[in-house]
Amino acid sequence: MMPIQGRGSIPGCLVLGLLLSAPLGVSALHSVFPYDMATFVELEGLITGVRWRSPHIMLKIAAQDDSSESIEWELEGDSINAAMRRGLTRDSINVGDRVRVAGNPSNRGVREMLVTHVLLPNGQEHLVHDRPRPLRWTEAPTDAPPVDSSLGRSIFRVWSFGSSHRPREPYVYTPSAQAARAAFEPATDMLALRCIAPGMPNAILNPYPIEFIDEGEQIRLRVEQWDATRLIDMASAEVPDGTAPSLLGYSLGDWEGDTLVVKTSHVDFPYLDDEGTPLSEEAEMVERFTVSDDGRRLHHEVVITDPRNLVEPVIVDGFWNWIPGAEIGPYGCESEQLAPMKRGPMAALPKAAVRSSLFGENRTVALGRKRSLEE
Repeated sequence: MMPIQGRGSIPGCLVLGLLLSAPLGVSALHSVFPYDMATFVELEGLITGVRWRSPHIMLKIAAQDDSSESIEWELEGDSINAAMRRGLTRDSINVGDRVRVAGNPSNRGVREMLVTHVLLPNGQEHLVHDRPRPLRWTEAPTDAPPVDSSLGRSIFRVWSFGSSHRPREPYVYTPSAQAARAAFEPATDMLALRCIAPGMPNAILNPYPIEFIDEGEQIRLRVEQWDATRLIDMASAEVPDGTAPSLLGYSLGDWEGDTLVVKTSHVDFPYLDDEGTPLSEEAEMVERFTVSDDGRRLHHEVVITDPRNLVEPVIVDGFWNWIPGAEIGPYGCESEQLAPMKRGPMAALPKAAVRSSLFGENRTVALGRKRSLEE
């Protein structure tokens, strides 16, 4: 098939609109997206499949090329909670709806997209990610939410995603870490695909809301992704003797002026990131959480030290924004292999059974060749 021309072309892929934008940084600890973040694509067509679940909503859209042939794309969105915060619900999108979508195309030459915007048949436009972006086809509401000035610079509230975490300098890996990364196969080795929650530091470096709760001698830090809860010991000067390693490690907290400093060690998790970088039991993290002077932004700095796998410590920065009324919702991850997509008649499910391991339990799920719209 010849490439189909729009405002640009991607060989073998249908592109109805191609717009170049400034590259969007992707966190080094979450750079698993196989998408071209410097390219924007617009598509218009019929929804042929909907899979409404976390960690990522999945859609299928069939658009027509210049010869009127139907070309199907797979669209990956954010979590259910992220979409709902943008006003998009399970009832908003149905098989058979004609929609317009925009997002970042695959960098692997396949018809897949990280969808960021969707224009529904009723004319309403929604973002499909928590990441702040302007609307593309409609005007955004001008009414600003009320601001509770009584919170001042308090850290104790819900903070919404503001910016992906980025390293200040490129990572420098030890030879053994380089070998482990080279052997890592994301499609089969990435634990998140089986809904296995990550350990620190990956557990906090994600584009989801967090909440700090003051409990006196400890601070409870809730993270929406993976329904994680970190307990920060504000009373002890050292990690108690006999502390066993755990998924999120042991965190000691202290205040440096208005900055919350958290030192975490005793992490028991095999990976530093989603790209197979190993994490040793010697790894330590020092975080600094600082609220901006106007109380609207929470800056986050993480220094990661792991001499077995990193030649030198890595410093990563990101931030969350305060959006009044934001709440943390249940994450409710469903395994990629165990969450069937509701499809229209033209799309077939995998022909063979799918085997997966979910929280250590082996299951076999038999999938039929097709499912009708009624199913």
